[in-house]
Amino acid sequence: MDVTSKDSLCLFFTQSLLPRSGMRFQDIITVANAATALAELPLEYNPRHWSTGRKWVNVGLIAIQDTFSPISSTLLAVGQGDIDAELSVGNPRLTAMPVAMFVLGLGLGPLYLAPLSEMFGRRIVYNINTALCTLATVGCALVHNDAGLIVLRLIAGLTGAAGPGLGGGTIGDMFAAEDRGGAQAVYALGVTLGPVIGGIMGGYITEHLGWRWSMWICAIVGGITTVACVLLFRETYAPYLLARLRGQRYAPTSTGSFTHAITRPLRMLFFAPIATVMSLYMAIVYGMLYLQIVTIPLLFGPTPLYGLFTYGWTNGNDGLAYLSVGAGVLLSFITSILTLNRSYRALCKRYGEEKPEYRMPYMQVGMLIAPAGMFMYGWAAQAREHWIVPLIGGAIFIYGGLISFTCIQVYIVDAFGKYAASGLAGAILLRSVGAALFCIFGANLYQSLGYGWGSSVVALICVGALPIPTILWIYGERLRAHPFIF
Repeated sequence: MDVTSKDSLCLFFTQSLLPRSGMRFQDIITVANAATALAELPLEYNPRHWSTGRKWVNVGLIAIQDTFSPISSTLLAVGQGDIDAELSVGNPRLTAMPVAMFVLGLGLGPLYLAPLSEMFGRRIVYNINTALCTLATVGCALVHNDAGLIVLRLIAGLTGAAGPGLGGGTIGDMFAAEDRGGAQAVYALGVTLGPVIGGIMGGYITEHLGWRWSMWICAIVGGITTVACVLLFRETYAPYLLARLRGQRYAPTSTGSFTHAITRPLRMLFFAPIATVMSLYMAIVYGMLYLQIVTIPLLFGPTPLYGLFTYGWTNGNDGLAYLSVGAGVLLSFITSILTLNRSYRALCKRYGEEKPEYRMPYMQVGMLIAPAGMFMYGWAAQAREHWIVPLIGGAIFIYGGLISFTCIQVYIVDAFGKYAASGLAGAILLRSVGAALFCIFGANLYQSLGYGWGSSVVALICVGALPIPTILWIYGERLRAHPFIF
């Protein structure tokens, strides 16, 4: 068992031994580190020692949830015109709000879900919130006014954030650093492939069945997922497992402990430099992804909007433009599976130690590719080239962006260990805020600047972030040693 797992288990013992001591959570951590020898969980109960099949059942269920929420986020994007007509929406900014609010909910949800999973275990948080998300989606299918739809979509996003928000930490529970790259790539696949599937499905569902059936289908899938998780998902959080093994209850022991834990994601986001830098770049990449998702109907839809050029695809076929995003996602997934773990192990072997910074060379490759694709997408559309050219540009952007995206998630898990879920929660908050802002203002950006300069603005932001991997390669270890107590 590695030191990270021992420290987590040790924290449980210390909290159990000092339930009424009045000690703050950060003080307990110090005592816990001194009591590492007490933290011995039998191998048969340790998620790191589960069979490969058992681990991948959990990974599969997490990946389904992680894909289900992004699918739901974009199902309404292509059919938003029908929603506006039925619900009498005239403001173009309100048009994007059902998508934007869901994405914002996905960002806010982990702020409470991640700390709760670190106090009460992962399984109960997954199961309850997946069920609540399903109920909120049923409400979206039945609602009869735009305000109600926006509110319900926010609630669905908040509760649907369990998969996107907790998956990285759960994978860290089950896999050692040198083995988690592949699992993390599968997990990250859903975050970016989900919006693609949602866009493609949304076009045809809206065209043939109406936009409400988009929500009904989403609710049906959510219900099936909830049942599967209740029956098959196994707890992975070591302190909770140890408590159950000993017939004890693992829970916060004081209001101070609870408050300290529930605010951890924000403190990590604003006061841990590594988390801040990585979260900002993730927000840029994810925002650009959603910029493409919500503006593809502008470029490929049947009717020109805001004076912009369109290729005029009809009969729901405009959703097929999302296949370019899917192609980039799948190519990145295959590349990550084949190379992410190998590159990390090679560097560990070369330098004789394990460091999160050994993810940086692979991340640098992705950061070089992503802005090139966005430039190609925007200027090909501006020049009205054959439709395949901007789609290739979009695929190239997604390919590079997802490589960087996967590296960021793995790096945060490597760097923060038992607090990986909270570290990822802060990153997910920023990425979702970025995505929501791009959803709301993306159309205005292209309306004001055109496809070429509109895409160039966000691509140049990516170019400005190019030094990040090099800086972290040199100074990452020093930044991780920043004196901040989680």
